[in-house]
Amino acid sequence: MSASAGRSAVYGEHNLYDLGQVPMDDLRASGFTTVILWKLNIDKQGDLYYCKGRYGKDRKLVSDGAYVGDPEWPSHLATLKKQQPTSVTRLELSIGEAGGDDWSIIKDSIGRHGTGPSSVLYRNFQALRKATGADAINNDDEECYDADSTVTFAKMTQVIGYTGFTLAPYTNVAHWRGVKDGLGAFVDRVYLQAYSGGASNDPQQWTRDLGMPVDPGLWSVHDENGGNCNRGDDPTAVKDKMSAWNTPRGSVPGGFMFLYEDMMECSKAGKLSDYARVINEATGGAVAP
Repeated sequence: MSASAGRSAVYGEHNLYDLGQVPMDDLRASGFTTVILWKLNIDKQGDLYYCKGRYGKDRKLVSDGAYVGDPEWPSHLATLKKQQPTSVTRLELSIGEAGGDDWSIIKDSIGRHGTGPSSVLYRNFQALRKATGADAINNDDEECYDADSTVTFAKMTQVIGYTGFTLAPYTNVAHWRGVKDGLGAFVDRVYLQAYSGGASNDPQQWTRDLGMPVDPGLWSVHDENGGNCNRGDDPTAVKDKMSAWNTPRGSVPGGFMFLYEDMMECSKAGKLSDYARVINEATGGAVAP
């Protein structure tokens, strides 16, 4: 008897842009099946950035419907799924963060310009998809919580050609249920934050509330005190928590980790591949012949 393996996602930040091919090779060999580029920023003119202002860099990606970022980044990203061997089968672009105003800007842009083919949102997210090859948009809204504009935006991305729209909630279940109901099956994954402000979240309860299974996530061992790497969950803790959540077997299809940069900085606590392996083993379907 064997169990079907689960799926594993990892959020990555500025290093996935700044360090060229190195992080792509790390991720291809990691065992993670999904990479989520966090975070995409948008300004009031509609220009798109990656990790805007992080370490003093703006990293502008798209302006006026054209890709203007690092000319080599699209080819680096393409290797994640296309250069064998690789464990990565999916790439997502994440919008939002605690204290961020990106979803409020999107709401305002929809109100002023709409989401038709000539709108700045449509043209810029079309150019971004062409450049990155992203499969889905990941919604990490932690401030705006406007379901109507979110649903309108998501439907625009579906028209453009994105194949999924994923949610990353930690609170406000009523908002996320409204988004899910407005989009139906286009919401194909929910990445439930089970760390920091969402540490008390119960994946089974969120599954019942949203009407679909969720992929819970944890924060890897990370440094908050000058090199101590004394916060977060190591691979053993991740395995224990994921296994407990995936009861009965098959109730949790996968899980995710935050954050690639922290795992690399605190690698003595566990390698990238260690985190991916325990999630793949602890989540997924019921035992079958």
